[in-house]
Amino acid sequence: MKLAALVDFPYWEAKVGTAIRYESLCQSLAKVCDLTVISTVTMPDRYEGFREDAPYELIDRSVLKEIHLELGAGEIPGVRPDRQVSVRTVKHLVESGGFDAVLTPYFNRNWMIDHLSPDIVRIIDTHDCQSQRTRSFARHGMTPTFNMSPEQEGAELDRYDIVLAMSDEDHAEFAPITARPVVTTPFRLPVRDLAPLREIYGPRGQNRELLFIAAKSDVNDLTLDYLLREVLPLVPGRLTLNIVGNVTVPDITPFNTTVVRHENVEDIVPIHARVALALNPTYAGGGVKTKTLEAICYGVPILTTDEGARGMRHLIPDALVANDKELFAYRIGQLLEAPEMRDALARELIANLRAENSEAWLPAFAQILRAVRSRKLGEDAA
Repeated sequence: MKLAALVDFPYWEAKVGTAIRYESLCQSLAKVCDLTVISTVTMPDRYEGFREDAPYELIDRSVLKEIHLELGAGEIPGVRPDRQVSVRTVKHLVESGGFDAVLTPYFNRNWMIDHLSPDIVRIIDTHDCQSQRTRSFARHGMTPTFNMSPEQEGAELDRYDIVLAMSDEDHAEFAPITARPVVTTPFRLPVRDLAPLREIYGPRGQNRELLFIAAKSDVNDLTLDYLLREVLPLVPGRLTLNIVGNVTVPDITPFNTTVVRHENVEDIVPIHARVALALNPTYAGGGVKTKTLEAICYGVPILTTDEGARGMRHLIPDALVANDKELFAYRIGQLLEAPEMRDALARELIANLRAENSEAWLPAFAQILRAVRSRKLGEDAA
């Protein structure tokens, strides 16, 4: 089966969760499909190695512009002028190339596929269950980007033919609201145990360095504020909190904490290798938290909440999950004082990841894709 994965963001940079997720998904799909990624943004020359190493063909906007010139004059009615190149060339490539299916991220990328032949299978990678996220945000007085009820989300899902869920939790949310087949497609980063690097990057003596990684968002901003204002002051002893990402750092400095801000970080490995413990005390949101997953895949103990462990709870030892500030602070202090315990937890995280078959969904997905494509072709012939 030929599958075109459509994307309009520089996923090859792998700097944020969306990009990391999309590359992981494409790596997996290439094992069961003849995959081509069609990007409506141009890939800089410095990532040419990424293109060469990818197990699929990658077509970026520079190629799309050449195709657009070859197609000559004309436009697709109802499409915004700034999207004409993307829509026309995607349509040409998918239909002339004999593709069976297209994959899109998010609901608001439907403009990329609205003008394709109806017999082509539409697949959506949902990333999050938006109605669950809406409920979670509402409990804390926030509004997400997509403010959806289950009925609204179900109607959006029904516009597609196959739904990809990032976790069993999201699958359980989707199943009652859509008749479309839902496939749980977890993503996993490559496992890299950083234990050998701790002698190089780790601080001498007692390690009391903590790590918080987050991009700017309402949830991340509130989480960091909560960590600095309500959690860390409860931890005995001096602490160092390393903050990575463009999350908003509040004007709060706990009496026992030195805050170190890292900006424009090119390589996160040395920071992960240096810290004793990563933290993700998030209490709102939805979806799989990439900051939690990244720490696990590096073998770095990450103390989080049930929300921060969403989609990965089966991988995380109970000692690394705490849902109230007093227990969270107690566990920070306990783990900082117990390097042997941290090492054991790190080994357990790595072992759990290596024991899991995160691509067990691929055969079922391939069967569903063939069945849906056959049905659509049958309907088209009728």
